[in-house]
Amino acid sequence: MNLTMPVAKPDKTGPRRRPILTALILVAIPFSVLLVDVLCDGPLAAIDKQIANGLNVYNGQHDFAFRVATVVTQLGSTAVLAAVVITGTGYLGLIRKQRRQALFLLTTALVGTGLNNLIKVVVGRNRPHFEPSRATAFGKSFPSGHAMNAAVVYCVLLTLIWSQLHTRRRRTAAICGTTLLLVLIAASRVVLTVHYVSDVIAGITLGVALVCASTAAFAVWPDDSGPDPVLPHVAAQQGAA
Repeated sequence: MNLTMPVAKPDKTGPRRRPILTALILVAIPFSVLLVDVLCDGPLAAIDKQIANGLNVYNGQHDFAFRVATVVTQLGSTAVLAAVVITGTGYLGLIRKQRRQALFLLTTALVGTGLNNLIKVVVGRNRPHFEPSRATAFGKSFPSGHAMNAAVVYCVLLTLIWSQLHTRRRRTAAICGTTLLLVLIAASRVVLTVHYVSDVIAGITLGVALVCASTAAFAVWPDDSGPDPVLPHVAAQQGAA
């Protein structure tokens, strides 16, 4: 009588749990705290207003920081991010024939824009307003569209090039560079007094959470574009499971 031990099937959900858990933590803790504080006009909102008032006075007396912020903020503008997404999508989909990667970039960027606009309408927080004002922006304030959309686009790009960064030094440099870029864009919105500090923190937090969730979602899509998958580090873990 032959007894054959059942062979356990590899659990392919394991590699996806980490980005999902990260997304849940980012939304459940920091973003939720900021959202509740804004809705209740809590202590963080009061600090927001103090910082905005202080920067408005500073900008009236000094010009350098305002001019630098005017340039830096363009890196998170709709025009620049749209150009990056369109160029990246076209390159991946038409030249590299990597449809999954192209759709990963395009879909995540579009969902991020839609989600940001939806939350702005629901929360309805007004932007900082001063008379006279050196910078103007339209729409509601929370969360920052520049900060959130920049976090989505640049973090997706980081995910797409991750497999090409073969050393720890390169990966660390890429993470630090992306982080610095997002911090500078977020700071520029605050310096220009078109957003509060909590707006940009919430935007980056929600943007990173969305990329984590999208990463997990696209990891289940069978790769039909050759040996260079969207999430090679996730795929490799699945294959080794």
